[in-house]
Amino acid sequence: MFYKKKEDKEMKKQRVMFFVIFLVSMVVALGLAWGQVGNLSVNNDVTAKIKAFDEKFFKGVEVYPAGTKEAPTALLFDIKGGCKLPCKISKKALTKETVATAKAWGPALSQEEIIYEIKALDEQARDQSYKMPFPPRALNIVNVKGEVVGYVYTGLDTLHMDRKKDGTVVVFPPDIGKPR
Repeated sequence: MFYKKKEDKEMKKQRVMFFVIFLVSMVVALGLAWGQVGNLSVNNDVTAKIKAFDEKFFKGVEVYPAGTKEAPTALLFDIKGGCKLPCKISKKALTKETVATAKAWGPALSQEEIIYEIKALDEQARDQSYKMPFPPRALNIVNVKGEVVGYVYTGLDTLHMDRKKDGTVVVFPPDIGKPR
């Protein structure tokens, strides 16, 4: 009987220690994740700027369309000066993959074209025949170093991308298919 009580106390001690370690681990993990910007997480501030046609914001980015002019699937916003996305190709970054991806997104848009494409994407999202699960919103594109290198404005929730070790990101244009 004496051994049983001693074993029970020891088991209780182990359970309490396990629980305390678990709680401390959760607090640390949540603390680390709290301030981080996730890849493809919704950026409400940038979404508001895009929907408001903020010209100052548009001057700080290069914008590339995916899809057709009347039925775009996404707009890629490459932050100027970063050279982290393949659409702004420098001579140093030329590879077959980046050239092909840049051509797939289409040429950079002027300010007037950006506004037209945003309106077309918003209109398309209201049309239930297209396969967009969400209203268009800006999603962060984050490289492996944790830096936000651009945004994708789309009603989709996933995109195929390749995040390179050098900090660049190859973002492949989405294809939602034709309307039903």
